[in-house]
Amino acid sequence: MPPPHSSSTDRAGLFVLCACIVAALLIAYLSVRHQTGEQSREQQEQGTRLVKALTAIPMDGLSPSPGRPNPLAAVLRAHGSANLAYGVVTDAHGSILAEVTAPGLVPVITPLAADRPADWFGHGPVDSGVAGLELTEFHGPLLRDGHLEGFVRIAFRSPSMAFSNTQLPFLAGLALPVLLLVPVFFLLLRSQLRPLQALSSRMENLASHTGTDTAARDVVSRFARFLDATEQRIRELEATRSDSETSVKLLGYKKEKVESALETLPEGVLVLDESGVAVFANAKVGPLLGVEPASLLQKEPAGWALAPDILGVLAPLVSGHSPAHHTASYPPGGDDNRRVSVWALPLFAPRDATRRLGTLLVLRETTDQLLAARARDEFIAHVAHELKTPLANISLYGELLRDEPELAEETRVDAINTLCDEAERAATLINNLLNISRIEAGSIVIDRQWARLGDLLNDCMAHLANSGCAQGLQLRVDVPAELPPVELDKDLLRIALNNLLTNAAKYNKAGGEIILSAEESDERIVIAVQDSGIGIPAADLERIFDKFYRSADQEAVSRGGHGLGLYLARQIVEMHQGQINVVSQPNQGTRVSLSFRKPHVLLRAA
Repeated sequence: MPPPHSSSTDRAGLFVLCACIVAALLIAYLSVRHQTGEQSREQQEQGTRLVKALTAIPMDGLSPSPGRPNPLAAVLRAHGSANLAYGVVTDAHGSILAEVTAPGLVPVITPLAADRPADWFGHGPVDSGVAGLELTEFHGPLLRDGHLEGFVRIAFRSPSMAFSNTQLPFLAGLALPVLLLVPVFFLLLRSQLRPLQALSSRMENLASHTGTDTAARDVVSRFARFLDATEQRIRELEATRSDSETSVKLLGYKKEKVESALETLPEGVLVLDESGVAVFANAKVGPLLGVEPASLLQKEPAGWALAPDILGVLAPLVSGHSPAHHTASYPPGGDDNRRVSVWALPLFAPRDATRRLGTLLVLRETTDQLLAARARDEFIAHVAHELKTPLANISLYGELLRDEPELAEETRVDAINTLCDEAERAATLINNLLNISRIEAGSIVIDRQWARLGDLLNDCMAHLANSGCAQGLQLRVDVPAELPPVELDKDLLRIALNNLLTNAAKYNKAGGEIILSAEESDERIVIAVQDSGIGIPAADLERIFDKFYRSADQEAVSRGGHGLGLYLARQIVEMHQGQINVVSQPNQGTRVSLSFRKPHVLLRAA
């Protein structure tokens, strides 16, 4: 009777043999399945190309005629596919005009939808009329001068999963190395199990004498305790390893959360350890320092490839060991119109405030604050200058009227007119500043009312004529009589138009003309202010709507202005969801047009 371990080894070898056979069969199945899928894809590409090629031929060239062989048969014969089932040419209603079929097949033609161009090109399974035979049909339209004349329909036998004689050498070559591994693996298994089998035999022999031999029983007992202790130690080691893996995963998760939070910050963040080596840099650091964040890691500041001026700013922040926070700023790339501020913050241990772990550098783009400060300073200086001139004139002529009671009548009238003009100039500037301030603060609410646009434009032009700044100019209002009422904020629109008309008069030529017009389209109302003045240089057109912008043209500078009129007009137009455009040529005049969408267009957009 063979020993028990021999039979168990034989069973293991039989199991390995069966597993190898199953693996070989599975590999063969997957190979055939993959090959069938490749054939399906290849057939789809061939069918699509063949249909596109046939649709490029006129229908007359595919239809048979007396004395001429079937051209469709010649084309399909040249294709030479063994899986070709049939090819037909039909008219737009599905009637067959020409056909070529494989022996034993009768095409089952289902008409295609002639009123759905999206379905004219395509492919899909069709009924072959033969049990067990699956067909895939490809179809495309035949067009003449853009009109549908018929369809070309080509069908192929669908590839099926089956073993063929051509696949046997490949499958045999695939299965041979798998089956050859069986005896090799079996021999290795037996060689590894032989020591265990010998130990099992000795233990069985020893156990058979334990009934009379106390020493042997004691050995077996101690060996059993040794095995239990070993098993307990193995379990402890496995538990320790599991705890360590859990701790590592938890630390990695916490690290990822911290890095993810730092990456989402709008500022650039750079972390240095206690020795000054960079250990973390988020993506925002790159554009602010002009280098890739990865090039900073594991390097001291001296090894960073930064511009010398930037290194000069960062060096004192990085090398400082005091607990105080440090800050500095620099112009990136030497651009004085940009500014980046840097804050250096010491990092201390959470449980030991005396132990410094490193330094945190926070970088932020502060260009907006720099430009805002410059704009504020320019604004104050500009307003002071604009108010200084009229106030000085008012003071001068006021003193003249006070100290010279015997002034000539003409001189006195000129002085009073000058006082009124300068006061109105200062009031206009102040009113524009107040209106701009209210608009930018969001405290102005559009109060739309129905208004006759013709009356509003005539009032604005009359105000310009009465102001005295349009003396010697020809003023004209061109509004169609049939123009319907419009829904606008009349007070705000009057402010915008008065500013535009004042500019048109100020920058006009002697004896020039100002035309205030309006026109209507299906969706918009357009108001235009046209003058024949000095025009605007092309270089200034993109900035004329900026607050306080003044052209450098000497002619424009000599005529004054505070650079708020066009800015305020644009703000008012945009509050109405409108558009403002300027077309101008130097010495040929300027046209400013305000375009507003009609109420039904606004409702449709909403």
